[in-house]
Amino acid sequence: MILDQINDIASICSGHGIKTAIISPGSRSAPLTLAFARHPAIDCKVISDERSAAFIALGIAQQQKLPVVLICTSGSAALNYAPAIAEAYYQEIPLLILTADRPPEWIDQYDGQTISQNEIYGNHVKRSFTFPSAVSNEDVKWHCNRIINESILCSSSIPFGPVHINIPLRAPFYPKKEERTSYDEVRIIRQHNVESVISPIALDELFKEWDKHENKAIIVGQNPSNPILQGTLEAFSSVSNTPVIADVISNQHSNKNIRYQDLFLNPKLEQIHERLVPHLLITFGNSLISKNLKTFIRNNPPKAHWHIGSSDRLNDSLQNVTRLIKIQPEAFFKSFNPQPSKSDFDLHWKNQNDNTATLVSKFIDTCDFGELKAVAKCLQKLPKNSQLHLANSMAVRYVNILGVIPTSQINVFANRGTSGIDGSNSTAVGAALAQNKFVTLITGDMAFFYDRNAFWHNYNLKNLRIIILNNHAGGIFRLIEGPAEQPELEEFFETNQGLNAKNTAADFNFDYKFVVHENELDRNLIHFYEQSDRAKILEIESVSSLNASIFSKLKQTINDQL
Repeated sequence: MILDQINDIASICSGHGIKTAIISPGSRSAPLTLAFARHPAIDCKVISDERSAAFIALGIAQQQKLPVVLICTSGSAALNYAPAIAEAYYQEIPLLILTADRPPEWIDQYDGQTISQNEIYGNHVKRSFTFPSAVSNEDVKWHCNRIINESILCSSSIPFGPVHINIPLRAPFYPKKEERTSYDEVRIIRQHNVESVISPIALDELFKEWDKHENKAIIVGQNPSNPILQGTLEAFSSVSNTPVIADVISNQHSNKNIRYQDLFLNPKLEQIHERLVPHLLITFGNSLISKNLKTFIRNNPPKAHWHIGSSDRLNDSLQNVTRLIKIQPEAFFKSFNPQPSKSDFDLHWKNQNDNTATLVSKFIDTCDFGELKAVAKCLQKLPKNSQLHLANSMAVRYVNILGVIPTSQINVFANRGTSGIDGSNSTAVGAALAQNKFVTLITGDMAFFYDRNAFWHNYNLKNLRIIILNNHAGGIFRLIEGPAEQPELEEFFETNQGLNAKNTAADFNFDYKFVVHENELDRNLIHFYEQSDRAKILEIESVSSLNASIFSKLKQTINDQL
């Protein structure tokens, strides 16, 4: 009977160490729901909105570094998972998606809640599987077991990512009242990863190429927090005199690293760029926020570009990779010990970074109150050893320019896999549910209101703090040359809206404060991180045009005074 194999799915997941399943209610998926809900080793949470559910699962998987199971019913429910699945694919986060389906003979027959679900997520999952719709012999049982084991191993192999299993189910979906659920012993297929090292021959080749080039630099893309890597990289940079250029989502928060590159690599400052071009570039990590950094490297290609990572996937977004070195970054920087550079190249980068840091600090002290100054004040109040989640558009850009206090041990997350505004609330909710540290979400009004169903559940979020930058518009479009010059800017690009979060906070029993003036923000930040039995929202209202003017003045100040 197929229901026995459904119960085995939960057992195999548990056997692989999977801890959490996120379930969206439905009838066709009832066998899956009951199999996981009744399993003693799996924590099941119910999230009704599938789009939010998938992003919450993503947020939990980021914390646990294990696949999280997603379960939904047939039809459009599965389609609502798609945005989070794409984000997980490009952020390389493990998810195991179990979609209930109609039996194959009913597809395209206009039956209720029936769509074509096989391979529904296309190229945004690592693998797609279809479960047998009936178990007729022992070979089919073996096939069912193999599918689940293979799916989990695939999701948990570098690069991590989402894997989909479509599961056709026939009635009856529910056990009889007196029927008890049992979990048989199941086969668990283990995987042993081989640690990679650089061979002596390859090391010799790398040393020779390193010595050929005078000016070297390291650029770090989005990367999970890794204190061992951070210490190893800092030591390598110091000994070899190599600048480390790091966006805030790289989680390389060090006073010694370059972090103001988006400002001083402005195309209008070409006169200072010539001394900053690397001849040999080393990169690791995923996406970069800084458009100016990407443009600078693309327009000034290094003679050699090494990209480091264990994945087979080639990240060549800077268009210059000459070597793919398949090894974990911390292992590379431990084993590769070249002679220090005799060039003063690192000093050129550090001087520009330090000068820009001084200008930014002075500007923040004296500029008008708006989103930029508000974010700067909020960043100063982040609790040590906490988490910071950033919505896309201006929130992540403000923080990338301002940075976090290097000694604060802040772990930064952002949905930069696809860089959409959908799911920012839900990802932060997942993080808050998965651990007890404070989770701060800095978000714009559009991203916040777009994902309000993130809070539509029965779970306590007392460690969640939300800071909303509400300019009642999509303010980023005032800073993009194209839309900013169009007469349709306010109606068709900014998406003006008159909402605030007061009613949302009341709906979900969150503490709520609304501020407009600087002194109100200062006063409310004093108590914002005090322990509470519920989540807190701090909403900062501002004027979109004023924010754009302040940001433009900052960039002009840098251009004029560097």
